[in-house]
Amino acid sequence: MQNDQIKWNLRHQENPFIGEPLELLKQYIPHKVKNTPKALDIACGMGRNSRFMRDCGFYVESVDISDFAIQSLQNEHNIYAFCADLDTFKIPPRHYDLICNSYFLERRLFPLICDGLKKGGILVFETFAKSEIESYNAFASDSSHLLHKNELLHAFLDLEILFYEEALIPHTKTSSLALVARLVGKAV
Repeated sequence: MQNDQIKWNLRHQENPFIGEPLELLKQYIPHKVKNTPKALDIACGMGRNSRFMRDCGFYVESVDISDFAIQSLQNEHNIYAFCADLDTFKIPPRHYDLICNSYFLERRLFPLICDGLKKGGILVFETFAKSEIESYNAFASDSSHLLHKNELLHAFLDLEILFYEEALIPHTKTSSLALVARLVGKAV
């Protein structure tokens, strides 16, 4: 945990930019929900998705290994941010109306994510996938952090799949492209 925490603290300190939330969140979650449903933001980073979900009316639990990133979310209304090692993190069953996993891959969490959704709950998941064209794998330093073809889709077949694609996206800092897998599913 310590090495991962140091790495991510340094990355967030060097680039504290919050950025825009995932497009899939904007497209697939209600924009003004009632009764403050619960959301989980896995590997929340500086909180771009957490803040968006909160602004849509969710009470958000935001988890990340970086205590620097978590500190940036402290004292935010309707966001409970905490530092945890996601290699051992547990998701309580049937607890969330929305779970967002953005550019983080821990395969051990796949069944916990499914079980963590309440009936009708929504999963928004987006992360890098392995491409046969090596230059499209540029964002990951370790290929074990890349999904295999259709892996994300197969991992969440217990959900009603509302959207799935594997597509090339541009990287804003470079002119390179990377392959990502994107999924929206609904607990039935």
